[in-house]
Amino acid sequence: MTAALPNMRVQRTRSSASPPRSPLTRGPLGGLRRVRPISLLVVSALLTTAAIATEATGAAQVESQILALEDKWRVAQHKNDVAAFKDLLSPDLTFIGTSGSLRNRSDYIASRSSSVLPRAKTYEYSELRVRVFGPVAIVTGREATTGPGVAFSGRFTHVWAENSGRWRLVAIQRTDIAPESPPQ
Repeated sequence: MTAALPNMRVQRTRSSASPPRSPLTRGPLGGLRRVRPISLLVVSALLTTAAIATEATGAAQVESQILALEDKWRVAQHKNDVAAFKDLLSPDLTFIGTSGSLRNRSDYIASRSSSVLPRAKTYEYSELRVRVFGPVAIVTGREATTGPGVAFSGRFTHVWAENSGRWRLVAIQRTDIAPESPPQ
């Protein structure tokens, strides 16, 4: 027969073969209750789903913002808007033109006075595709002008980077699309 002494506590231990118990949490009335492992799994799945949905929503918002900036950029080029160039182009811009020329921001802006874009009747984008990689967005698309002596079609790649909450173009590359030859 075993008797406990009045001032001694008896501590129960469990064997290593017994299953681990679920963590304790506070119940609605403040009492402790066991959290079932399935509950933890469900909560984890819900939090993961919410994080993925938030990330997708964030990417969609960035894509929308970049498309709006692309339209501002297209209009600025067509109007030869130097103030907009300075606003949208990063100070360390790299521009590669259809001839293979390499320009920085100031050279690019200076070259616009001889550009065909401001003289074109229309300057439009199509086939735009935006890919977002954190603070960088890459846009590919097709561009075309119309008008006497200035009609052309090309493809482009624009690289936008976010710095201090502001998106700016850091790299531009253009390629002419050769006119199709008439069938012989």
